[in-house]
Amino acid sequence: MTDMLGSALSGLTAYQRALSTTSHNIANANTDGYSRQTVSLSSRTPEQLGSLTLGSGVQLSSVQRAYDQYAVTQQRSTTASYNQQQTLHALSSRMDNLLSDSEQGLSPALSKFYDSIQAASTDPSSLAARRELLANGSTLAARFQGIDNEFAGINEEINNRISASVNEVNGLSKRIADLNMTISRTVGQGGQPNDLLDQRDAALLELNQIVRVSTLEQKDGSMSVFVGNGQPLVLGSKPNTLQVTTNRFDPTRAEISFAGQGEISGSIEGGSLGGAMAFRDDVLTPARNQLGLLANQMASAFNEQHAQGTDLRGDVGGDFFSIAAIEPQVSRNNTGNATLAVTVSDSFALTGDAYVLRQTDTGWQLRNDVNNQVISLTGDGSAANPLSAQGFSMVVSGNAATNDEFLITPTGLSARSVAVAITDPAKIAAAGNDASAGPGDNRNMLAMAGLESRKILTNGSATLSDGVQAMLGKVAATTRSAQVGAASQGTLLAQATARRDEVSGVNLDEEAANLLRFQQAYQASAQVASVANSLFQTMINAFR
Repeated sequence: MTDMLGSALSGLTAYQRALSTTSHNIANANTDGYSRQTVSLSSRTPEQLGSLTLGSGVQLSSVQRAYDQYAVTQQRSTTASYNQQQTLHALSSRMDNLLSDSEQGLSPALSKFYDSIQAASTDPSSLAARRELLANGSTLAARFQGIDNEFAGINEEINNRISASVNEVNGLSKRIADLNMTISRTVGQGGQPNDLLDQRDAALLELNQIVRVSTLEQKDGSMSVFVGNGQPLVLGSKPNTLQVTTNRFDPTRAEISFAGQGEISGSIEGGSLGGAMAFRDDVLTPARNQLGLLANQMASAFNEQHAQGTDLRGDVGGDFFSIAAIEPQVSRNNTGNATLAVTVSDSFALTGDAYVLRQTDTGWQLRNDVNNQVISLTGDGSAANPLSAQGFSMVVSGNAATNDEFLITPTGLSARSVAVAITDPAKIAAAGNDASAGPGDNRNMLAMAGLESRKILTNGSATLSDGVQAMLGKVAATTRSAQVGAASQGTLLAQATARRDEVSGVNLDEEAANLLRFQQAYQASAQVASVANSLFQTMINAFR
């Protein structure tokens, strides 16, 4: 009877825990990231009575969570990809709308400026027509400045996004490290921390919404987390802290580094953070450089042509537009005292790209900062023999140490600084520069109007209008590609989530059936205990 009572009590204990597990599943049916838990029952070690082997009841051997590592990994990966494409599309759409605006875009202002040149050419002595030309020129310059200011504002927003994302990543890294500590302690004591594992998976999924990470499970149950090119974000119970730093050349450009270690911005991908940085590197910076190139070469072309005419007073035309000089940026890591002066030697050879000039053991090296291509240099950097390449010249003063660097963006300040240099309408050089020039002469004005169809960009490769359309087209193409990518990754994410839920999700109908099944087993065990107790009492009474 004691064996009977023991078996009954083991059943009561086992099915009570099974009922607790089922109720736990039901309670968390709508909890994000929760994995359904299942009980595993096994018979207890039987007792040997002579030649007989008698069973001793049931025991709860384990409580496992329904889990598919492949499905979870796929969900994390597609989450990172979807959030990157979604962020890239949202930011690129803003750029696309800004540049293609039919009222505030660059193309309308450029067309009005050309129209006013044509109008002034029909009556070159009219001061009213000349004032209209100056007004439309100022409007065009203001449009360049306004768009560049918008770009600067978006860049500042990206900086804020990076800062907020880094704080979120650090918070999640600490949470994962704390969970690792508790999980490894529980595993070491022989436990199965199912709910803690779900919490850690949820934190990893949230982390992948911000940035793509890879993971490696350790023998003690902890999970190592890596970011970028394999840099450790979490090792066991120790999180590594990310921090926001400034670019070594540009203090207005935020970068990401490990605390006390190197910069990892170039290896960040996936998630909203990866999308923001991809937008900045692949859309914003190239568009801003192209905008500067358009402003620079428009101003250069008009100034060059304007200088070939004479104004109403018979004077040779001066600059029609003004633009800022090139200001090279010094790396904060430089240890030498060298300074760099950069001047434009051929405006129409400029490309709009940025360049890094670096002092090596064998001399100065120039490389394109966009495609990392090494550019051939001539000269030695002295005032008598400047370093020259890509339409600009460089004079080095002072002593440069090995690995000292300078960033050169020849057209970087052009869009924000371009302005009409003439205030007196009589100063517009509409006439030719010869003896036959007079107040009604419009030869130079017609030549300036002809710049609309002249290929002046980058050594005659395209017109200004072509350059504007190329800039718009690239942004539009990126926007469309990101839109398609976001839709595609959204579908894959929905499929991955459904696949994970098929394995780990709670089915309330199934849990209701389990609840009834375990309840009946519990009640039956209770009945067995009652019978065992009754038999025991009968035996006691028989010997009383």
